[in-house]
Amino acid sequence: MATSTPDAGMPLTTEELAQAKAHFWSRTAYYASLGYDRLAAASFVLDEAGPLEGPVLDVGTGMGITARALAARGLDVTTVDTNAHDQEVAESLTDQPDVARRIRFLVASAAGLPFPDGHFGAAVGVDVLHHFEDGRPALADLARVVKPGGAVVLADFSPEGFDLVRRVHSSEGRVHPEGPVTMDWARGFLCGGLGLVEEKTITGQLHRVSVLRVPAAGRVSPAFASLDREGLLRSLDVFASNWLAHDGCWFLAAEERFGMETAMDLDAASWRRFAAAEARRIMAAFAIPPGGGLESLRRALAYRMYSFINPWRTEVSADGGRLRFFMESCRVQDTRRRKGLPDFPCKRVGQVEFDTFALTVDSRIRTTCLHCPPDPEAGGHCGWEFHVAGGAQAPGAEQQEQR
Repeated sequence: MATSTPDAGMPLTTEELAQAKAHFWSRTAYYASLGYDRLAAASFVLDEAGPLEGPVLDVGTGMGITARALAARGLDVTTVDTNAHDQEVAESLTDQPDVARRIRFLVASAAGLPFPDGHFGAAVGVDVLHHFEDGRPALADLARVVKPGGAVVLADFSPEGFDLVRRVHSSEGRVHPEGPVTMDWARGFLCGGLGLVEEKTITGQLHRVSVLRVPAAGRVSPAFASLDREGLLRSLDVFASNWLAHDGCWFLAAEERFGMETAMDLDAASWRRFAAAEARRIMAAFAIPPGGGLESLRRALAYRMYSFINPWRTEVSADGGRLRFFMESCRVQDTRRRKGLPDFPCKRVGQVEFDTFALTVDSRIRTTCLHCPPDPEAGGHCGWEFHVAGGAQAPGAEQQEQR
């Protein structure tokens, strides 16, 4: 695995090295007889990537196909892999002097790259994602070492490609390893979680290819980058409070200009858009799978902006078929009560908000309001129940989560 501890091992003997090289060429010929050209596939990926700035990091050396293709284009390459024996074979296969002098073979983990921030002009990972047990640390480190404006190029087998590779491995009495990290997940994590911008995605040569770009300007200002954990949590509280204040200011301006009924209509329309966008970004940032039922919704609710401001809890029914979310108190309603004002009648907008959020997570989820102002029993806060149409259950019956 590319995220495992590097395996130095004993150097291969001359005979072992010769056998490994012969196996590489025989397998390459076998793939070709089945209609798959491994060398052409690497060229296809790099052609789609367009001009890359060096030096380039190649993650997951394998037999060095991608590293040699990069070096043949005049780029200086550092290629990393945790398998020292594969590195030996790959280096031995690199027999063209002009290509060999441009490649540095390094035994290292993709999740702990020994390079400073922004060290490389670009990074490439071909047929490596499915080897990751957990893509977060590896992809985060990969993005870290690419300079602002640099390209990140990822490619992995298409469904047809995976099918072919499985058949080839099976013919050798082996099982092709395929972990949980997919192209779609990696794209979502890099874009939604780390802020990279996807320039193109394309399928060809039994591969799916994604070309992404690290933002030219840093996403985190030096002031926030220097904060410790306590400072960052304080910042989150400031951001969440300011967000809530802005929501209130917006509504008051709409009410003053158009009246309460129109303001409520506009508020519902606004929350319908915002709740969908919030759900999508949360799922992308925290690798929450869409269509994952009540478990995905339970996780997503925990990351909502409101959940940072107001105390809340979730409950799952004994049979796992119902998820309940309770806002234990509401800063908006608490403020109104301190001022001697009646509760804000937010049930109508809340139904739109929670219904949209849940449907964005999984289109099968149905939402029921248990209580919400102006319901007399609401007490200034709200409760919502969710179930999946068709009766799918949530894992972890009777579990509770609270903040």
